[in-house]
Amino acid sequence: MFTLKSGSGLLCVLLASSVLQGCGQSSNEPEKKVEIKTAPKITNDATVYAKKAWDLINQIDPILYQNQVAQINKDVREPVRKLNLDWRINVKMTDSVTEGKYALCRKALTSIDSWARAIVENEGQLEQRKATYERDKTQCKDAIDNPALGNTEAYTDLF
Repeated sequence: MFTLKSGSGLLCVLLASSVLQGCGQSSNEPEKKVEIKTAPKITNDATVYAKKAWDLINQIDPILYQNQVAQINKDVREPVRKLNLDWRINVKMTDSVTEGKYALCRKALTSIDSWARAIVENEGQLEQRKATYERDKTQCKDAIDNPALGNTEAYTDLF
């Protein structure tokens, strides 16, 4: 009986070690290297997001004015929604730096997305959405050009 237990125990050890050895060795495929990237810097400063929004708006609105429908979802809507989401997550009114008038730039992001969606879906309100976007873009520019008018004083020297 003693030999049966030790024999079955030895068998289990041998079986387990052969299985574990087999798991560590794949076919002759080269090992894939893991690329480590630096984490993006996250800020709660609305001035940073307003500047990014202004740059993005000026970069992508020609696509809408030229009615390049094939590019709108990838080149307009995706980056706009990403920046808008990042802004909403990271800048809160309870943070040390509040939005002030820079919220108008976030509003411009929302209206450019609305105009882009209207173009893609061929809505009947294209002119109204375009006019709303142009108004919001002008207000965003005014907020960036005049940061002292309602924005956090600590960051007005950035623009």
